Amino acid sequence: MRPDEEPQQPLTQGTPAGPTGEPVLERVPGQWPGMFGVYKYSKQAVKVNLGPIVLFVILAALLGGASDVFSSRKDVVTPLVVVLLGLLINAALYITQIAGVRGQKISAVDAVSKAFTKWPRLILLTILVTISYAVSLLLLIVPFFFVMPRLSLANYFLVDQHMGVLKAYKASWRATKGYTVEPWSIYAVNVLIALLVLTIIGIPFAIYFYIMYSAAFAVLYELLRGRAETQAEAVTTPPATE
Repeated sequence: MRPDEEPQQPLTQGTPAGPTGEPVLERVPGQWPGMFGVYKYSKQAVKVNLGPIVLFVILAALLGGASDVFSSRKDVVTPLVVVLLGLLINAALYITQIAGVRGQKISAVDAVSKAFTKWPRLILLTILVTISYAVSLLLLIVPFFFVMPRLSLANYFLVDQHMGVLKAYKASWRATKGYTVEPWSIYAVNVLIALLVLTIIGIPFAIYFYIMYSAAFAVLYELLRGRAETQAEAVTTPPATE
């Protein structure tokens, strides 16, 4: 571990204990809990840092809307600035979600501060991932359905660990090997949540479930990262001698 790297506590190996000695968060099972089962773990992670997460979700939505408005104008600089700011806010959101999964409190200021140091690399990673998606779409669409889930955790690896652009790209590709269904299932649930907006009465429910389900990818990231580290330790640990 590097001197400036904070110790990480995978949720699959336990969480901080509360005043009564009971875990603050319920541990994620060794296997993926399912597209709806992950809601419980996402919700408890969001509640740890509810204020910052709600703030970042609102800011991301506002910046997304502003990007759509400015993109219809001849001005090129303004929408580009909006997109870059959106990446910064998303990075802060990822950091906050991961902290929540680990039962760690983090303020919005600290999250933005940490995200700022990752920002230039995140911009480059976003460009690389976007190019990968575009190329896969050009190859008659089918490869896109395999490429998109394999790169869905690249941003999480970059903001959480001391990784460069290519290393985070490769880390996501390796970690999601055999786990391409899980990211698509999370996307599917988000689509179902979005459908609630079609009815006026469903709008507040859509907002609530969207926020509480927003850490689903962070839960998947922590689960796969923990499993990858366990497998790496098993390979490097020499067998016990009698």
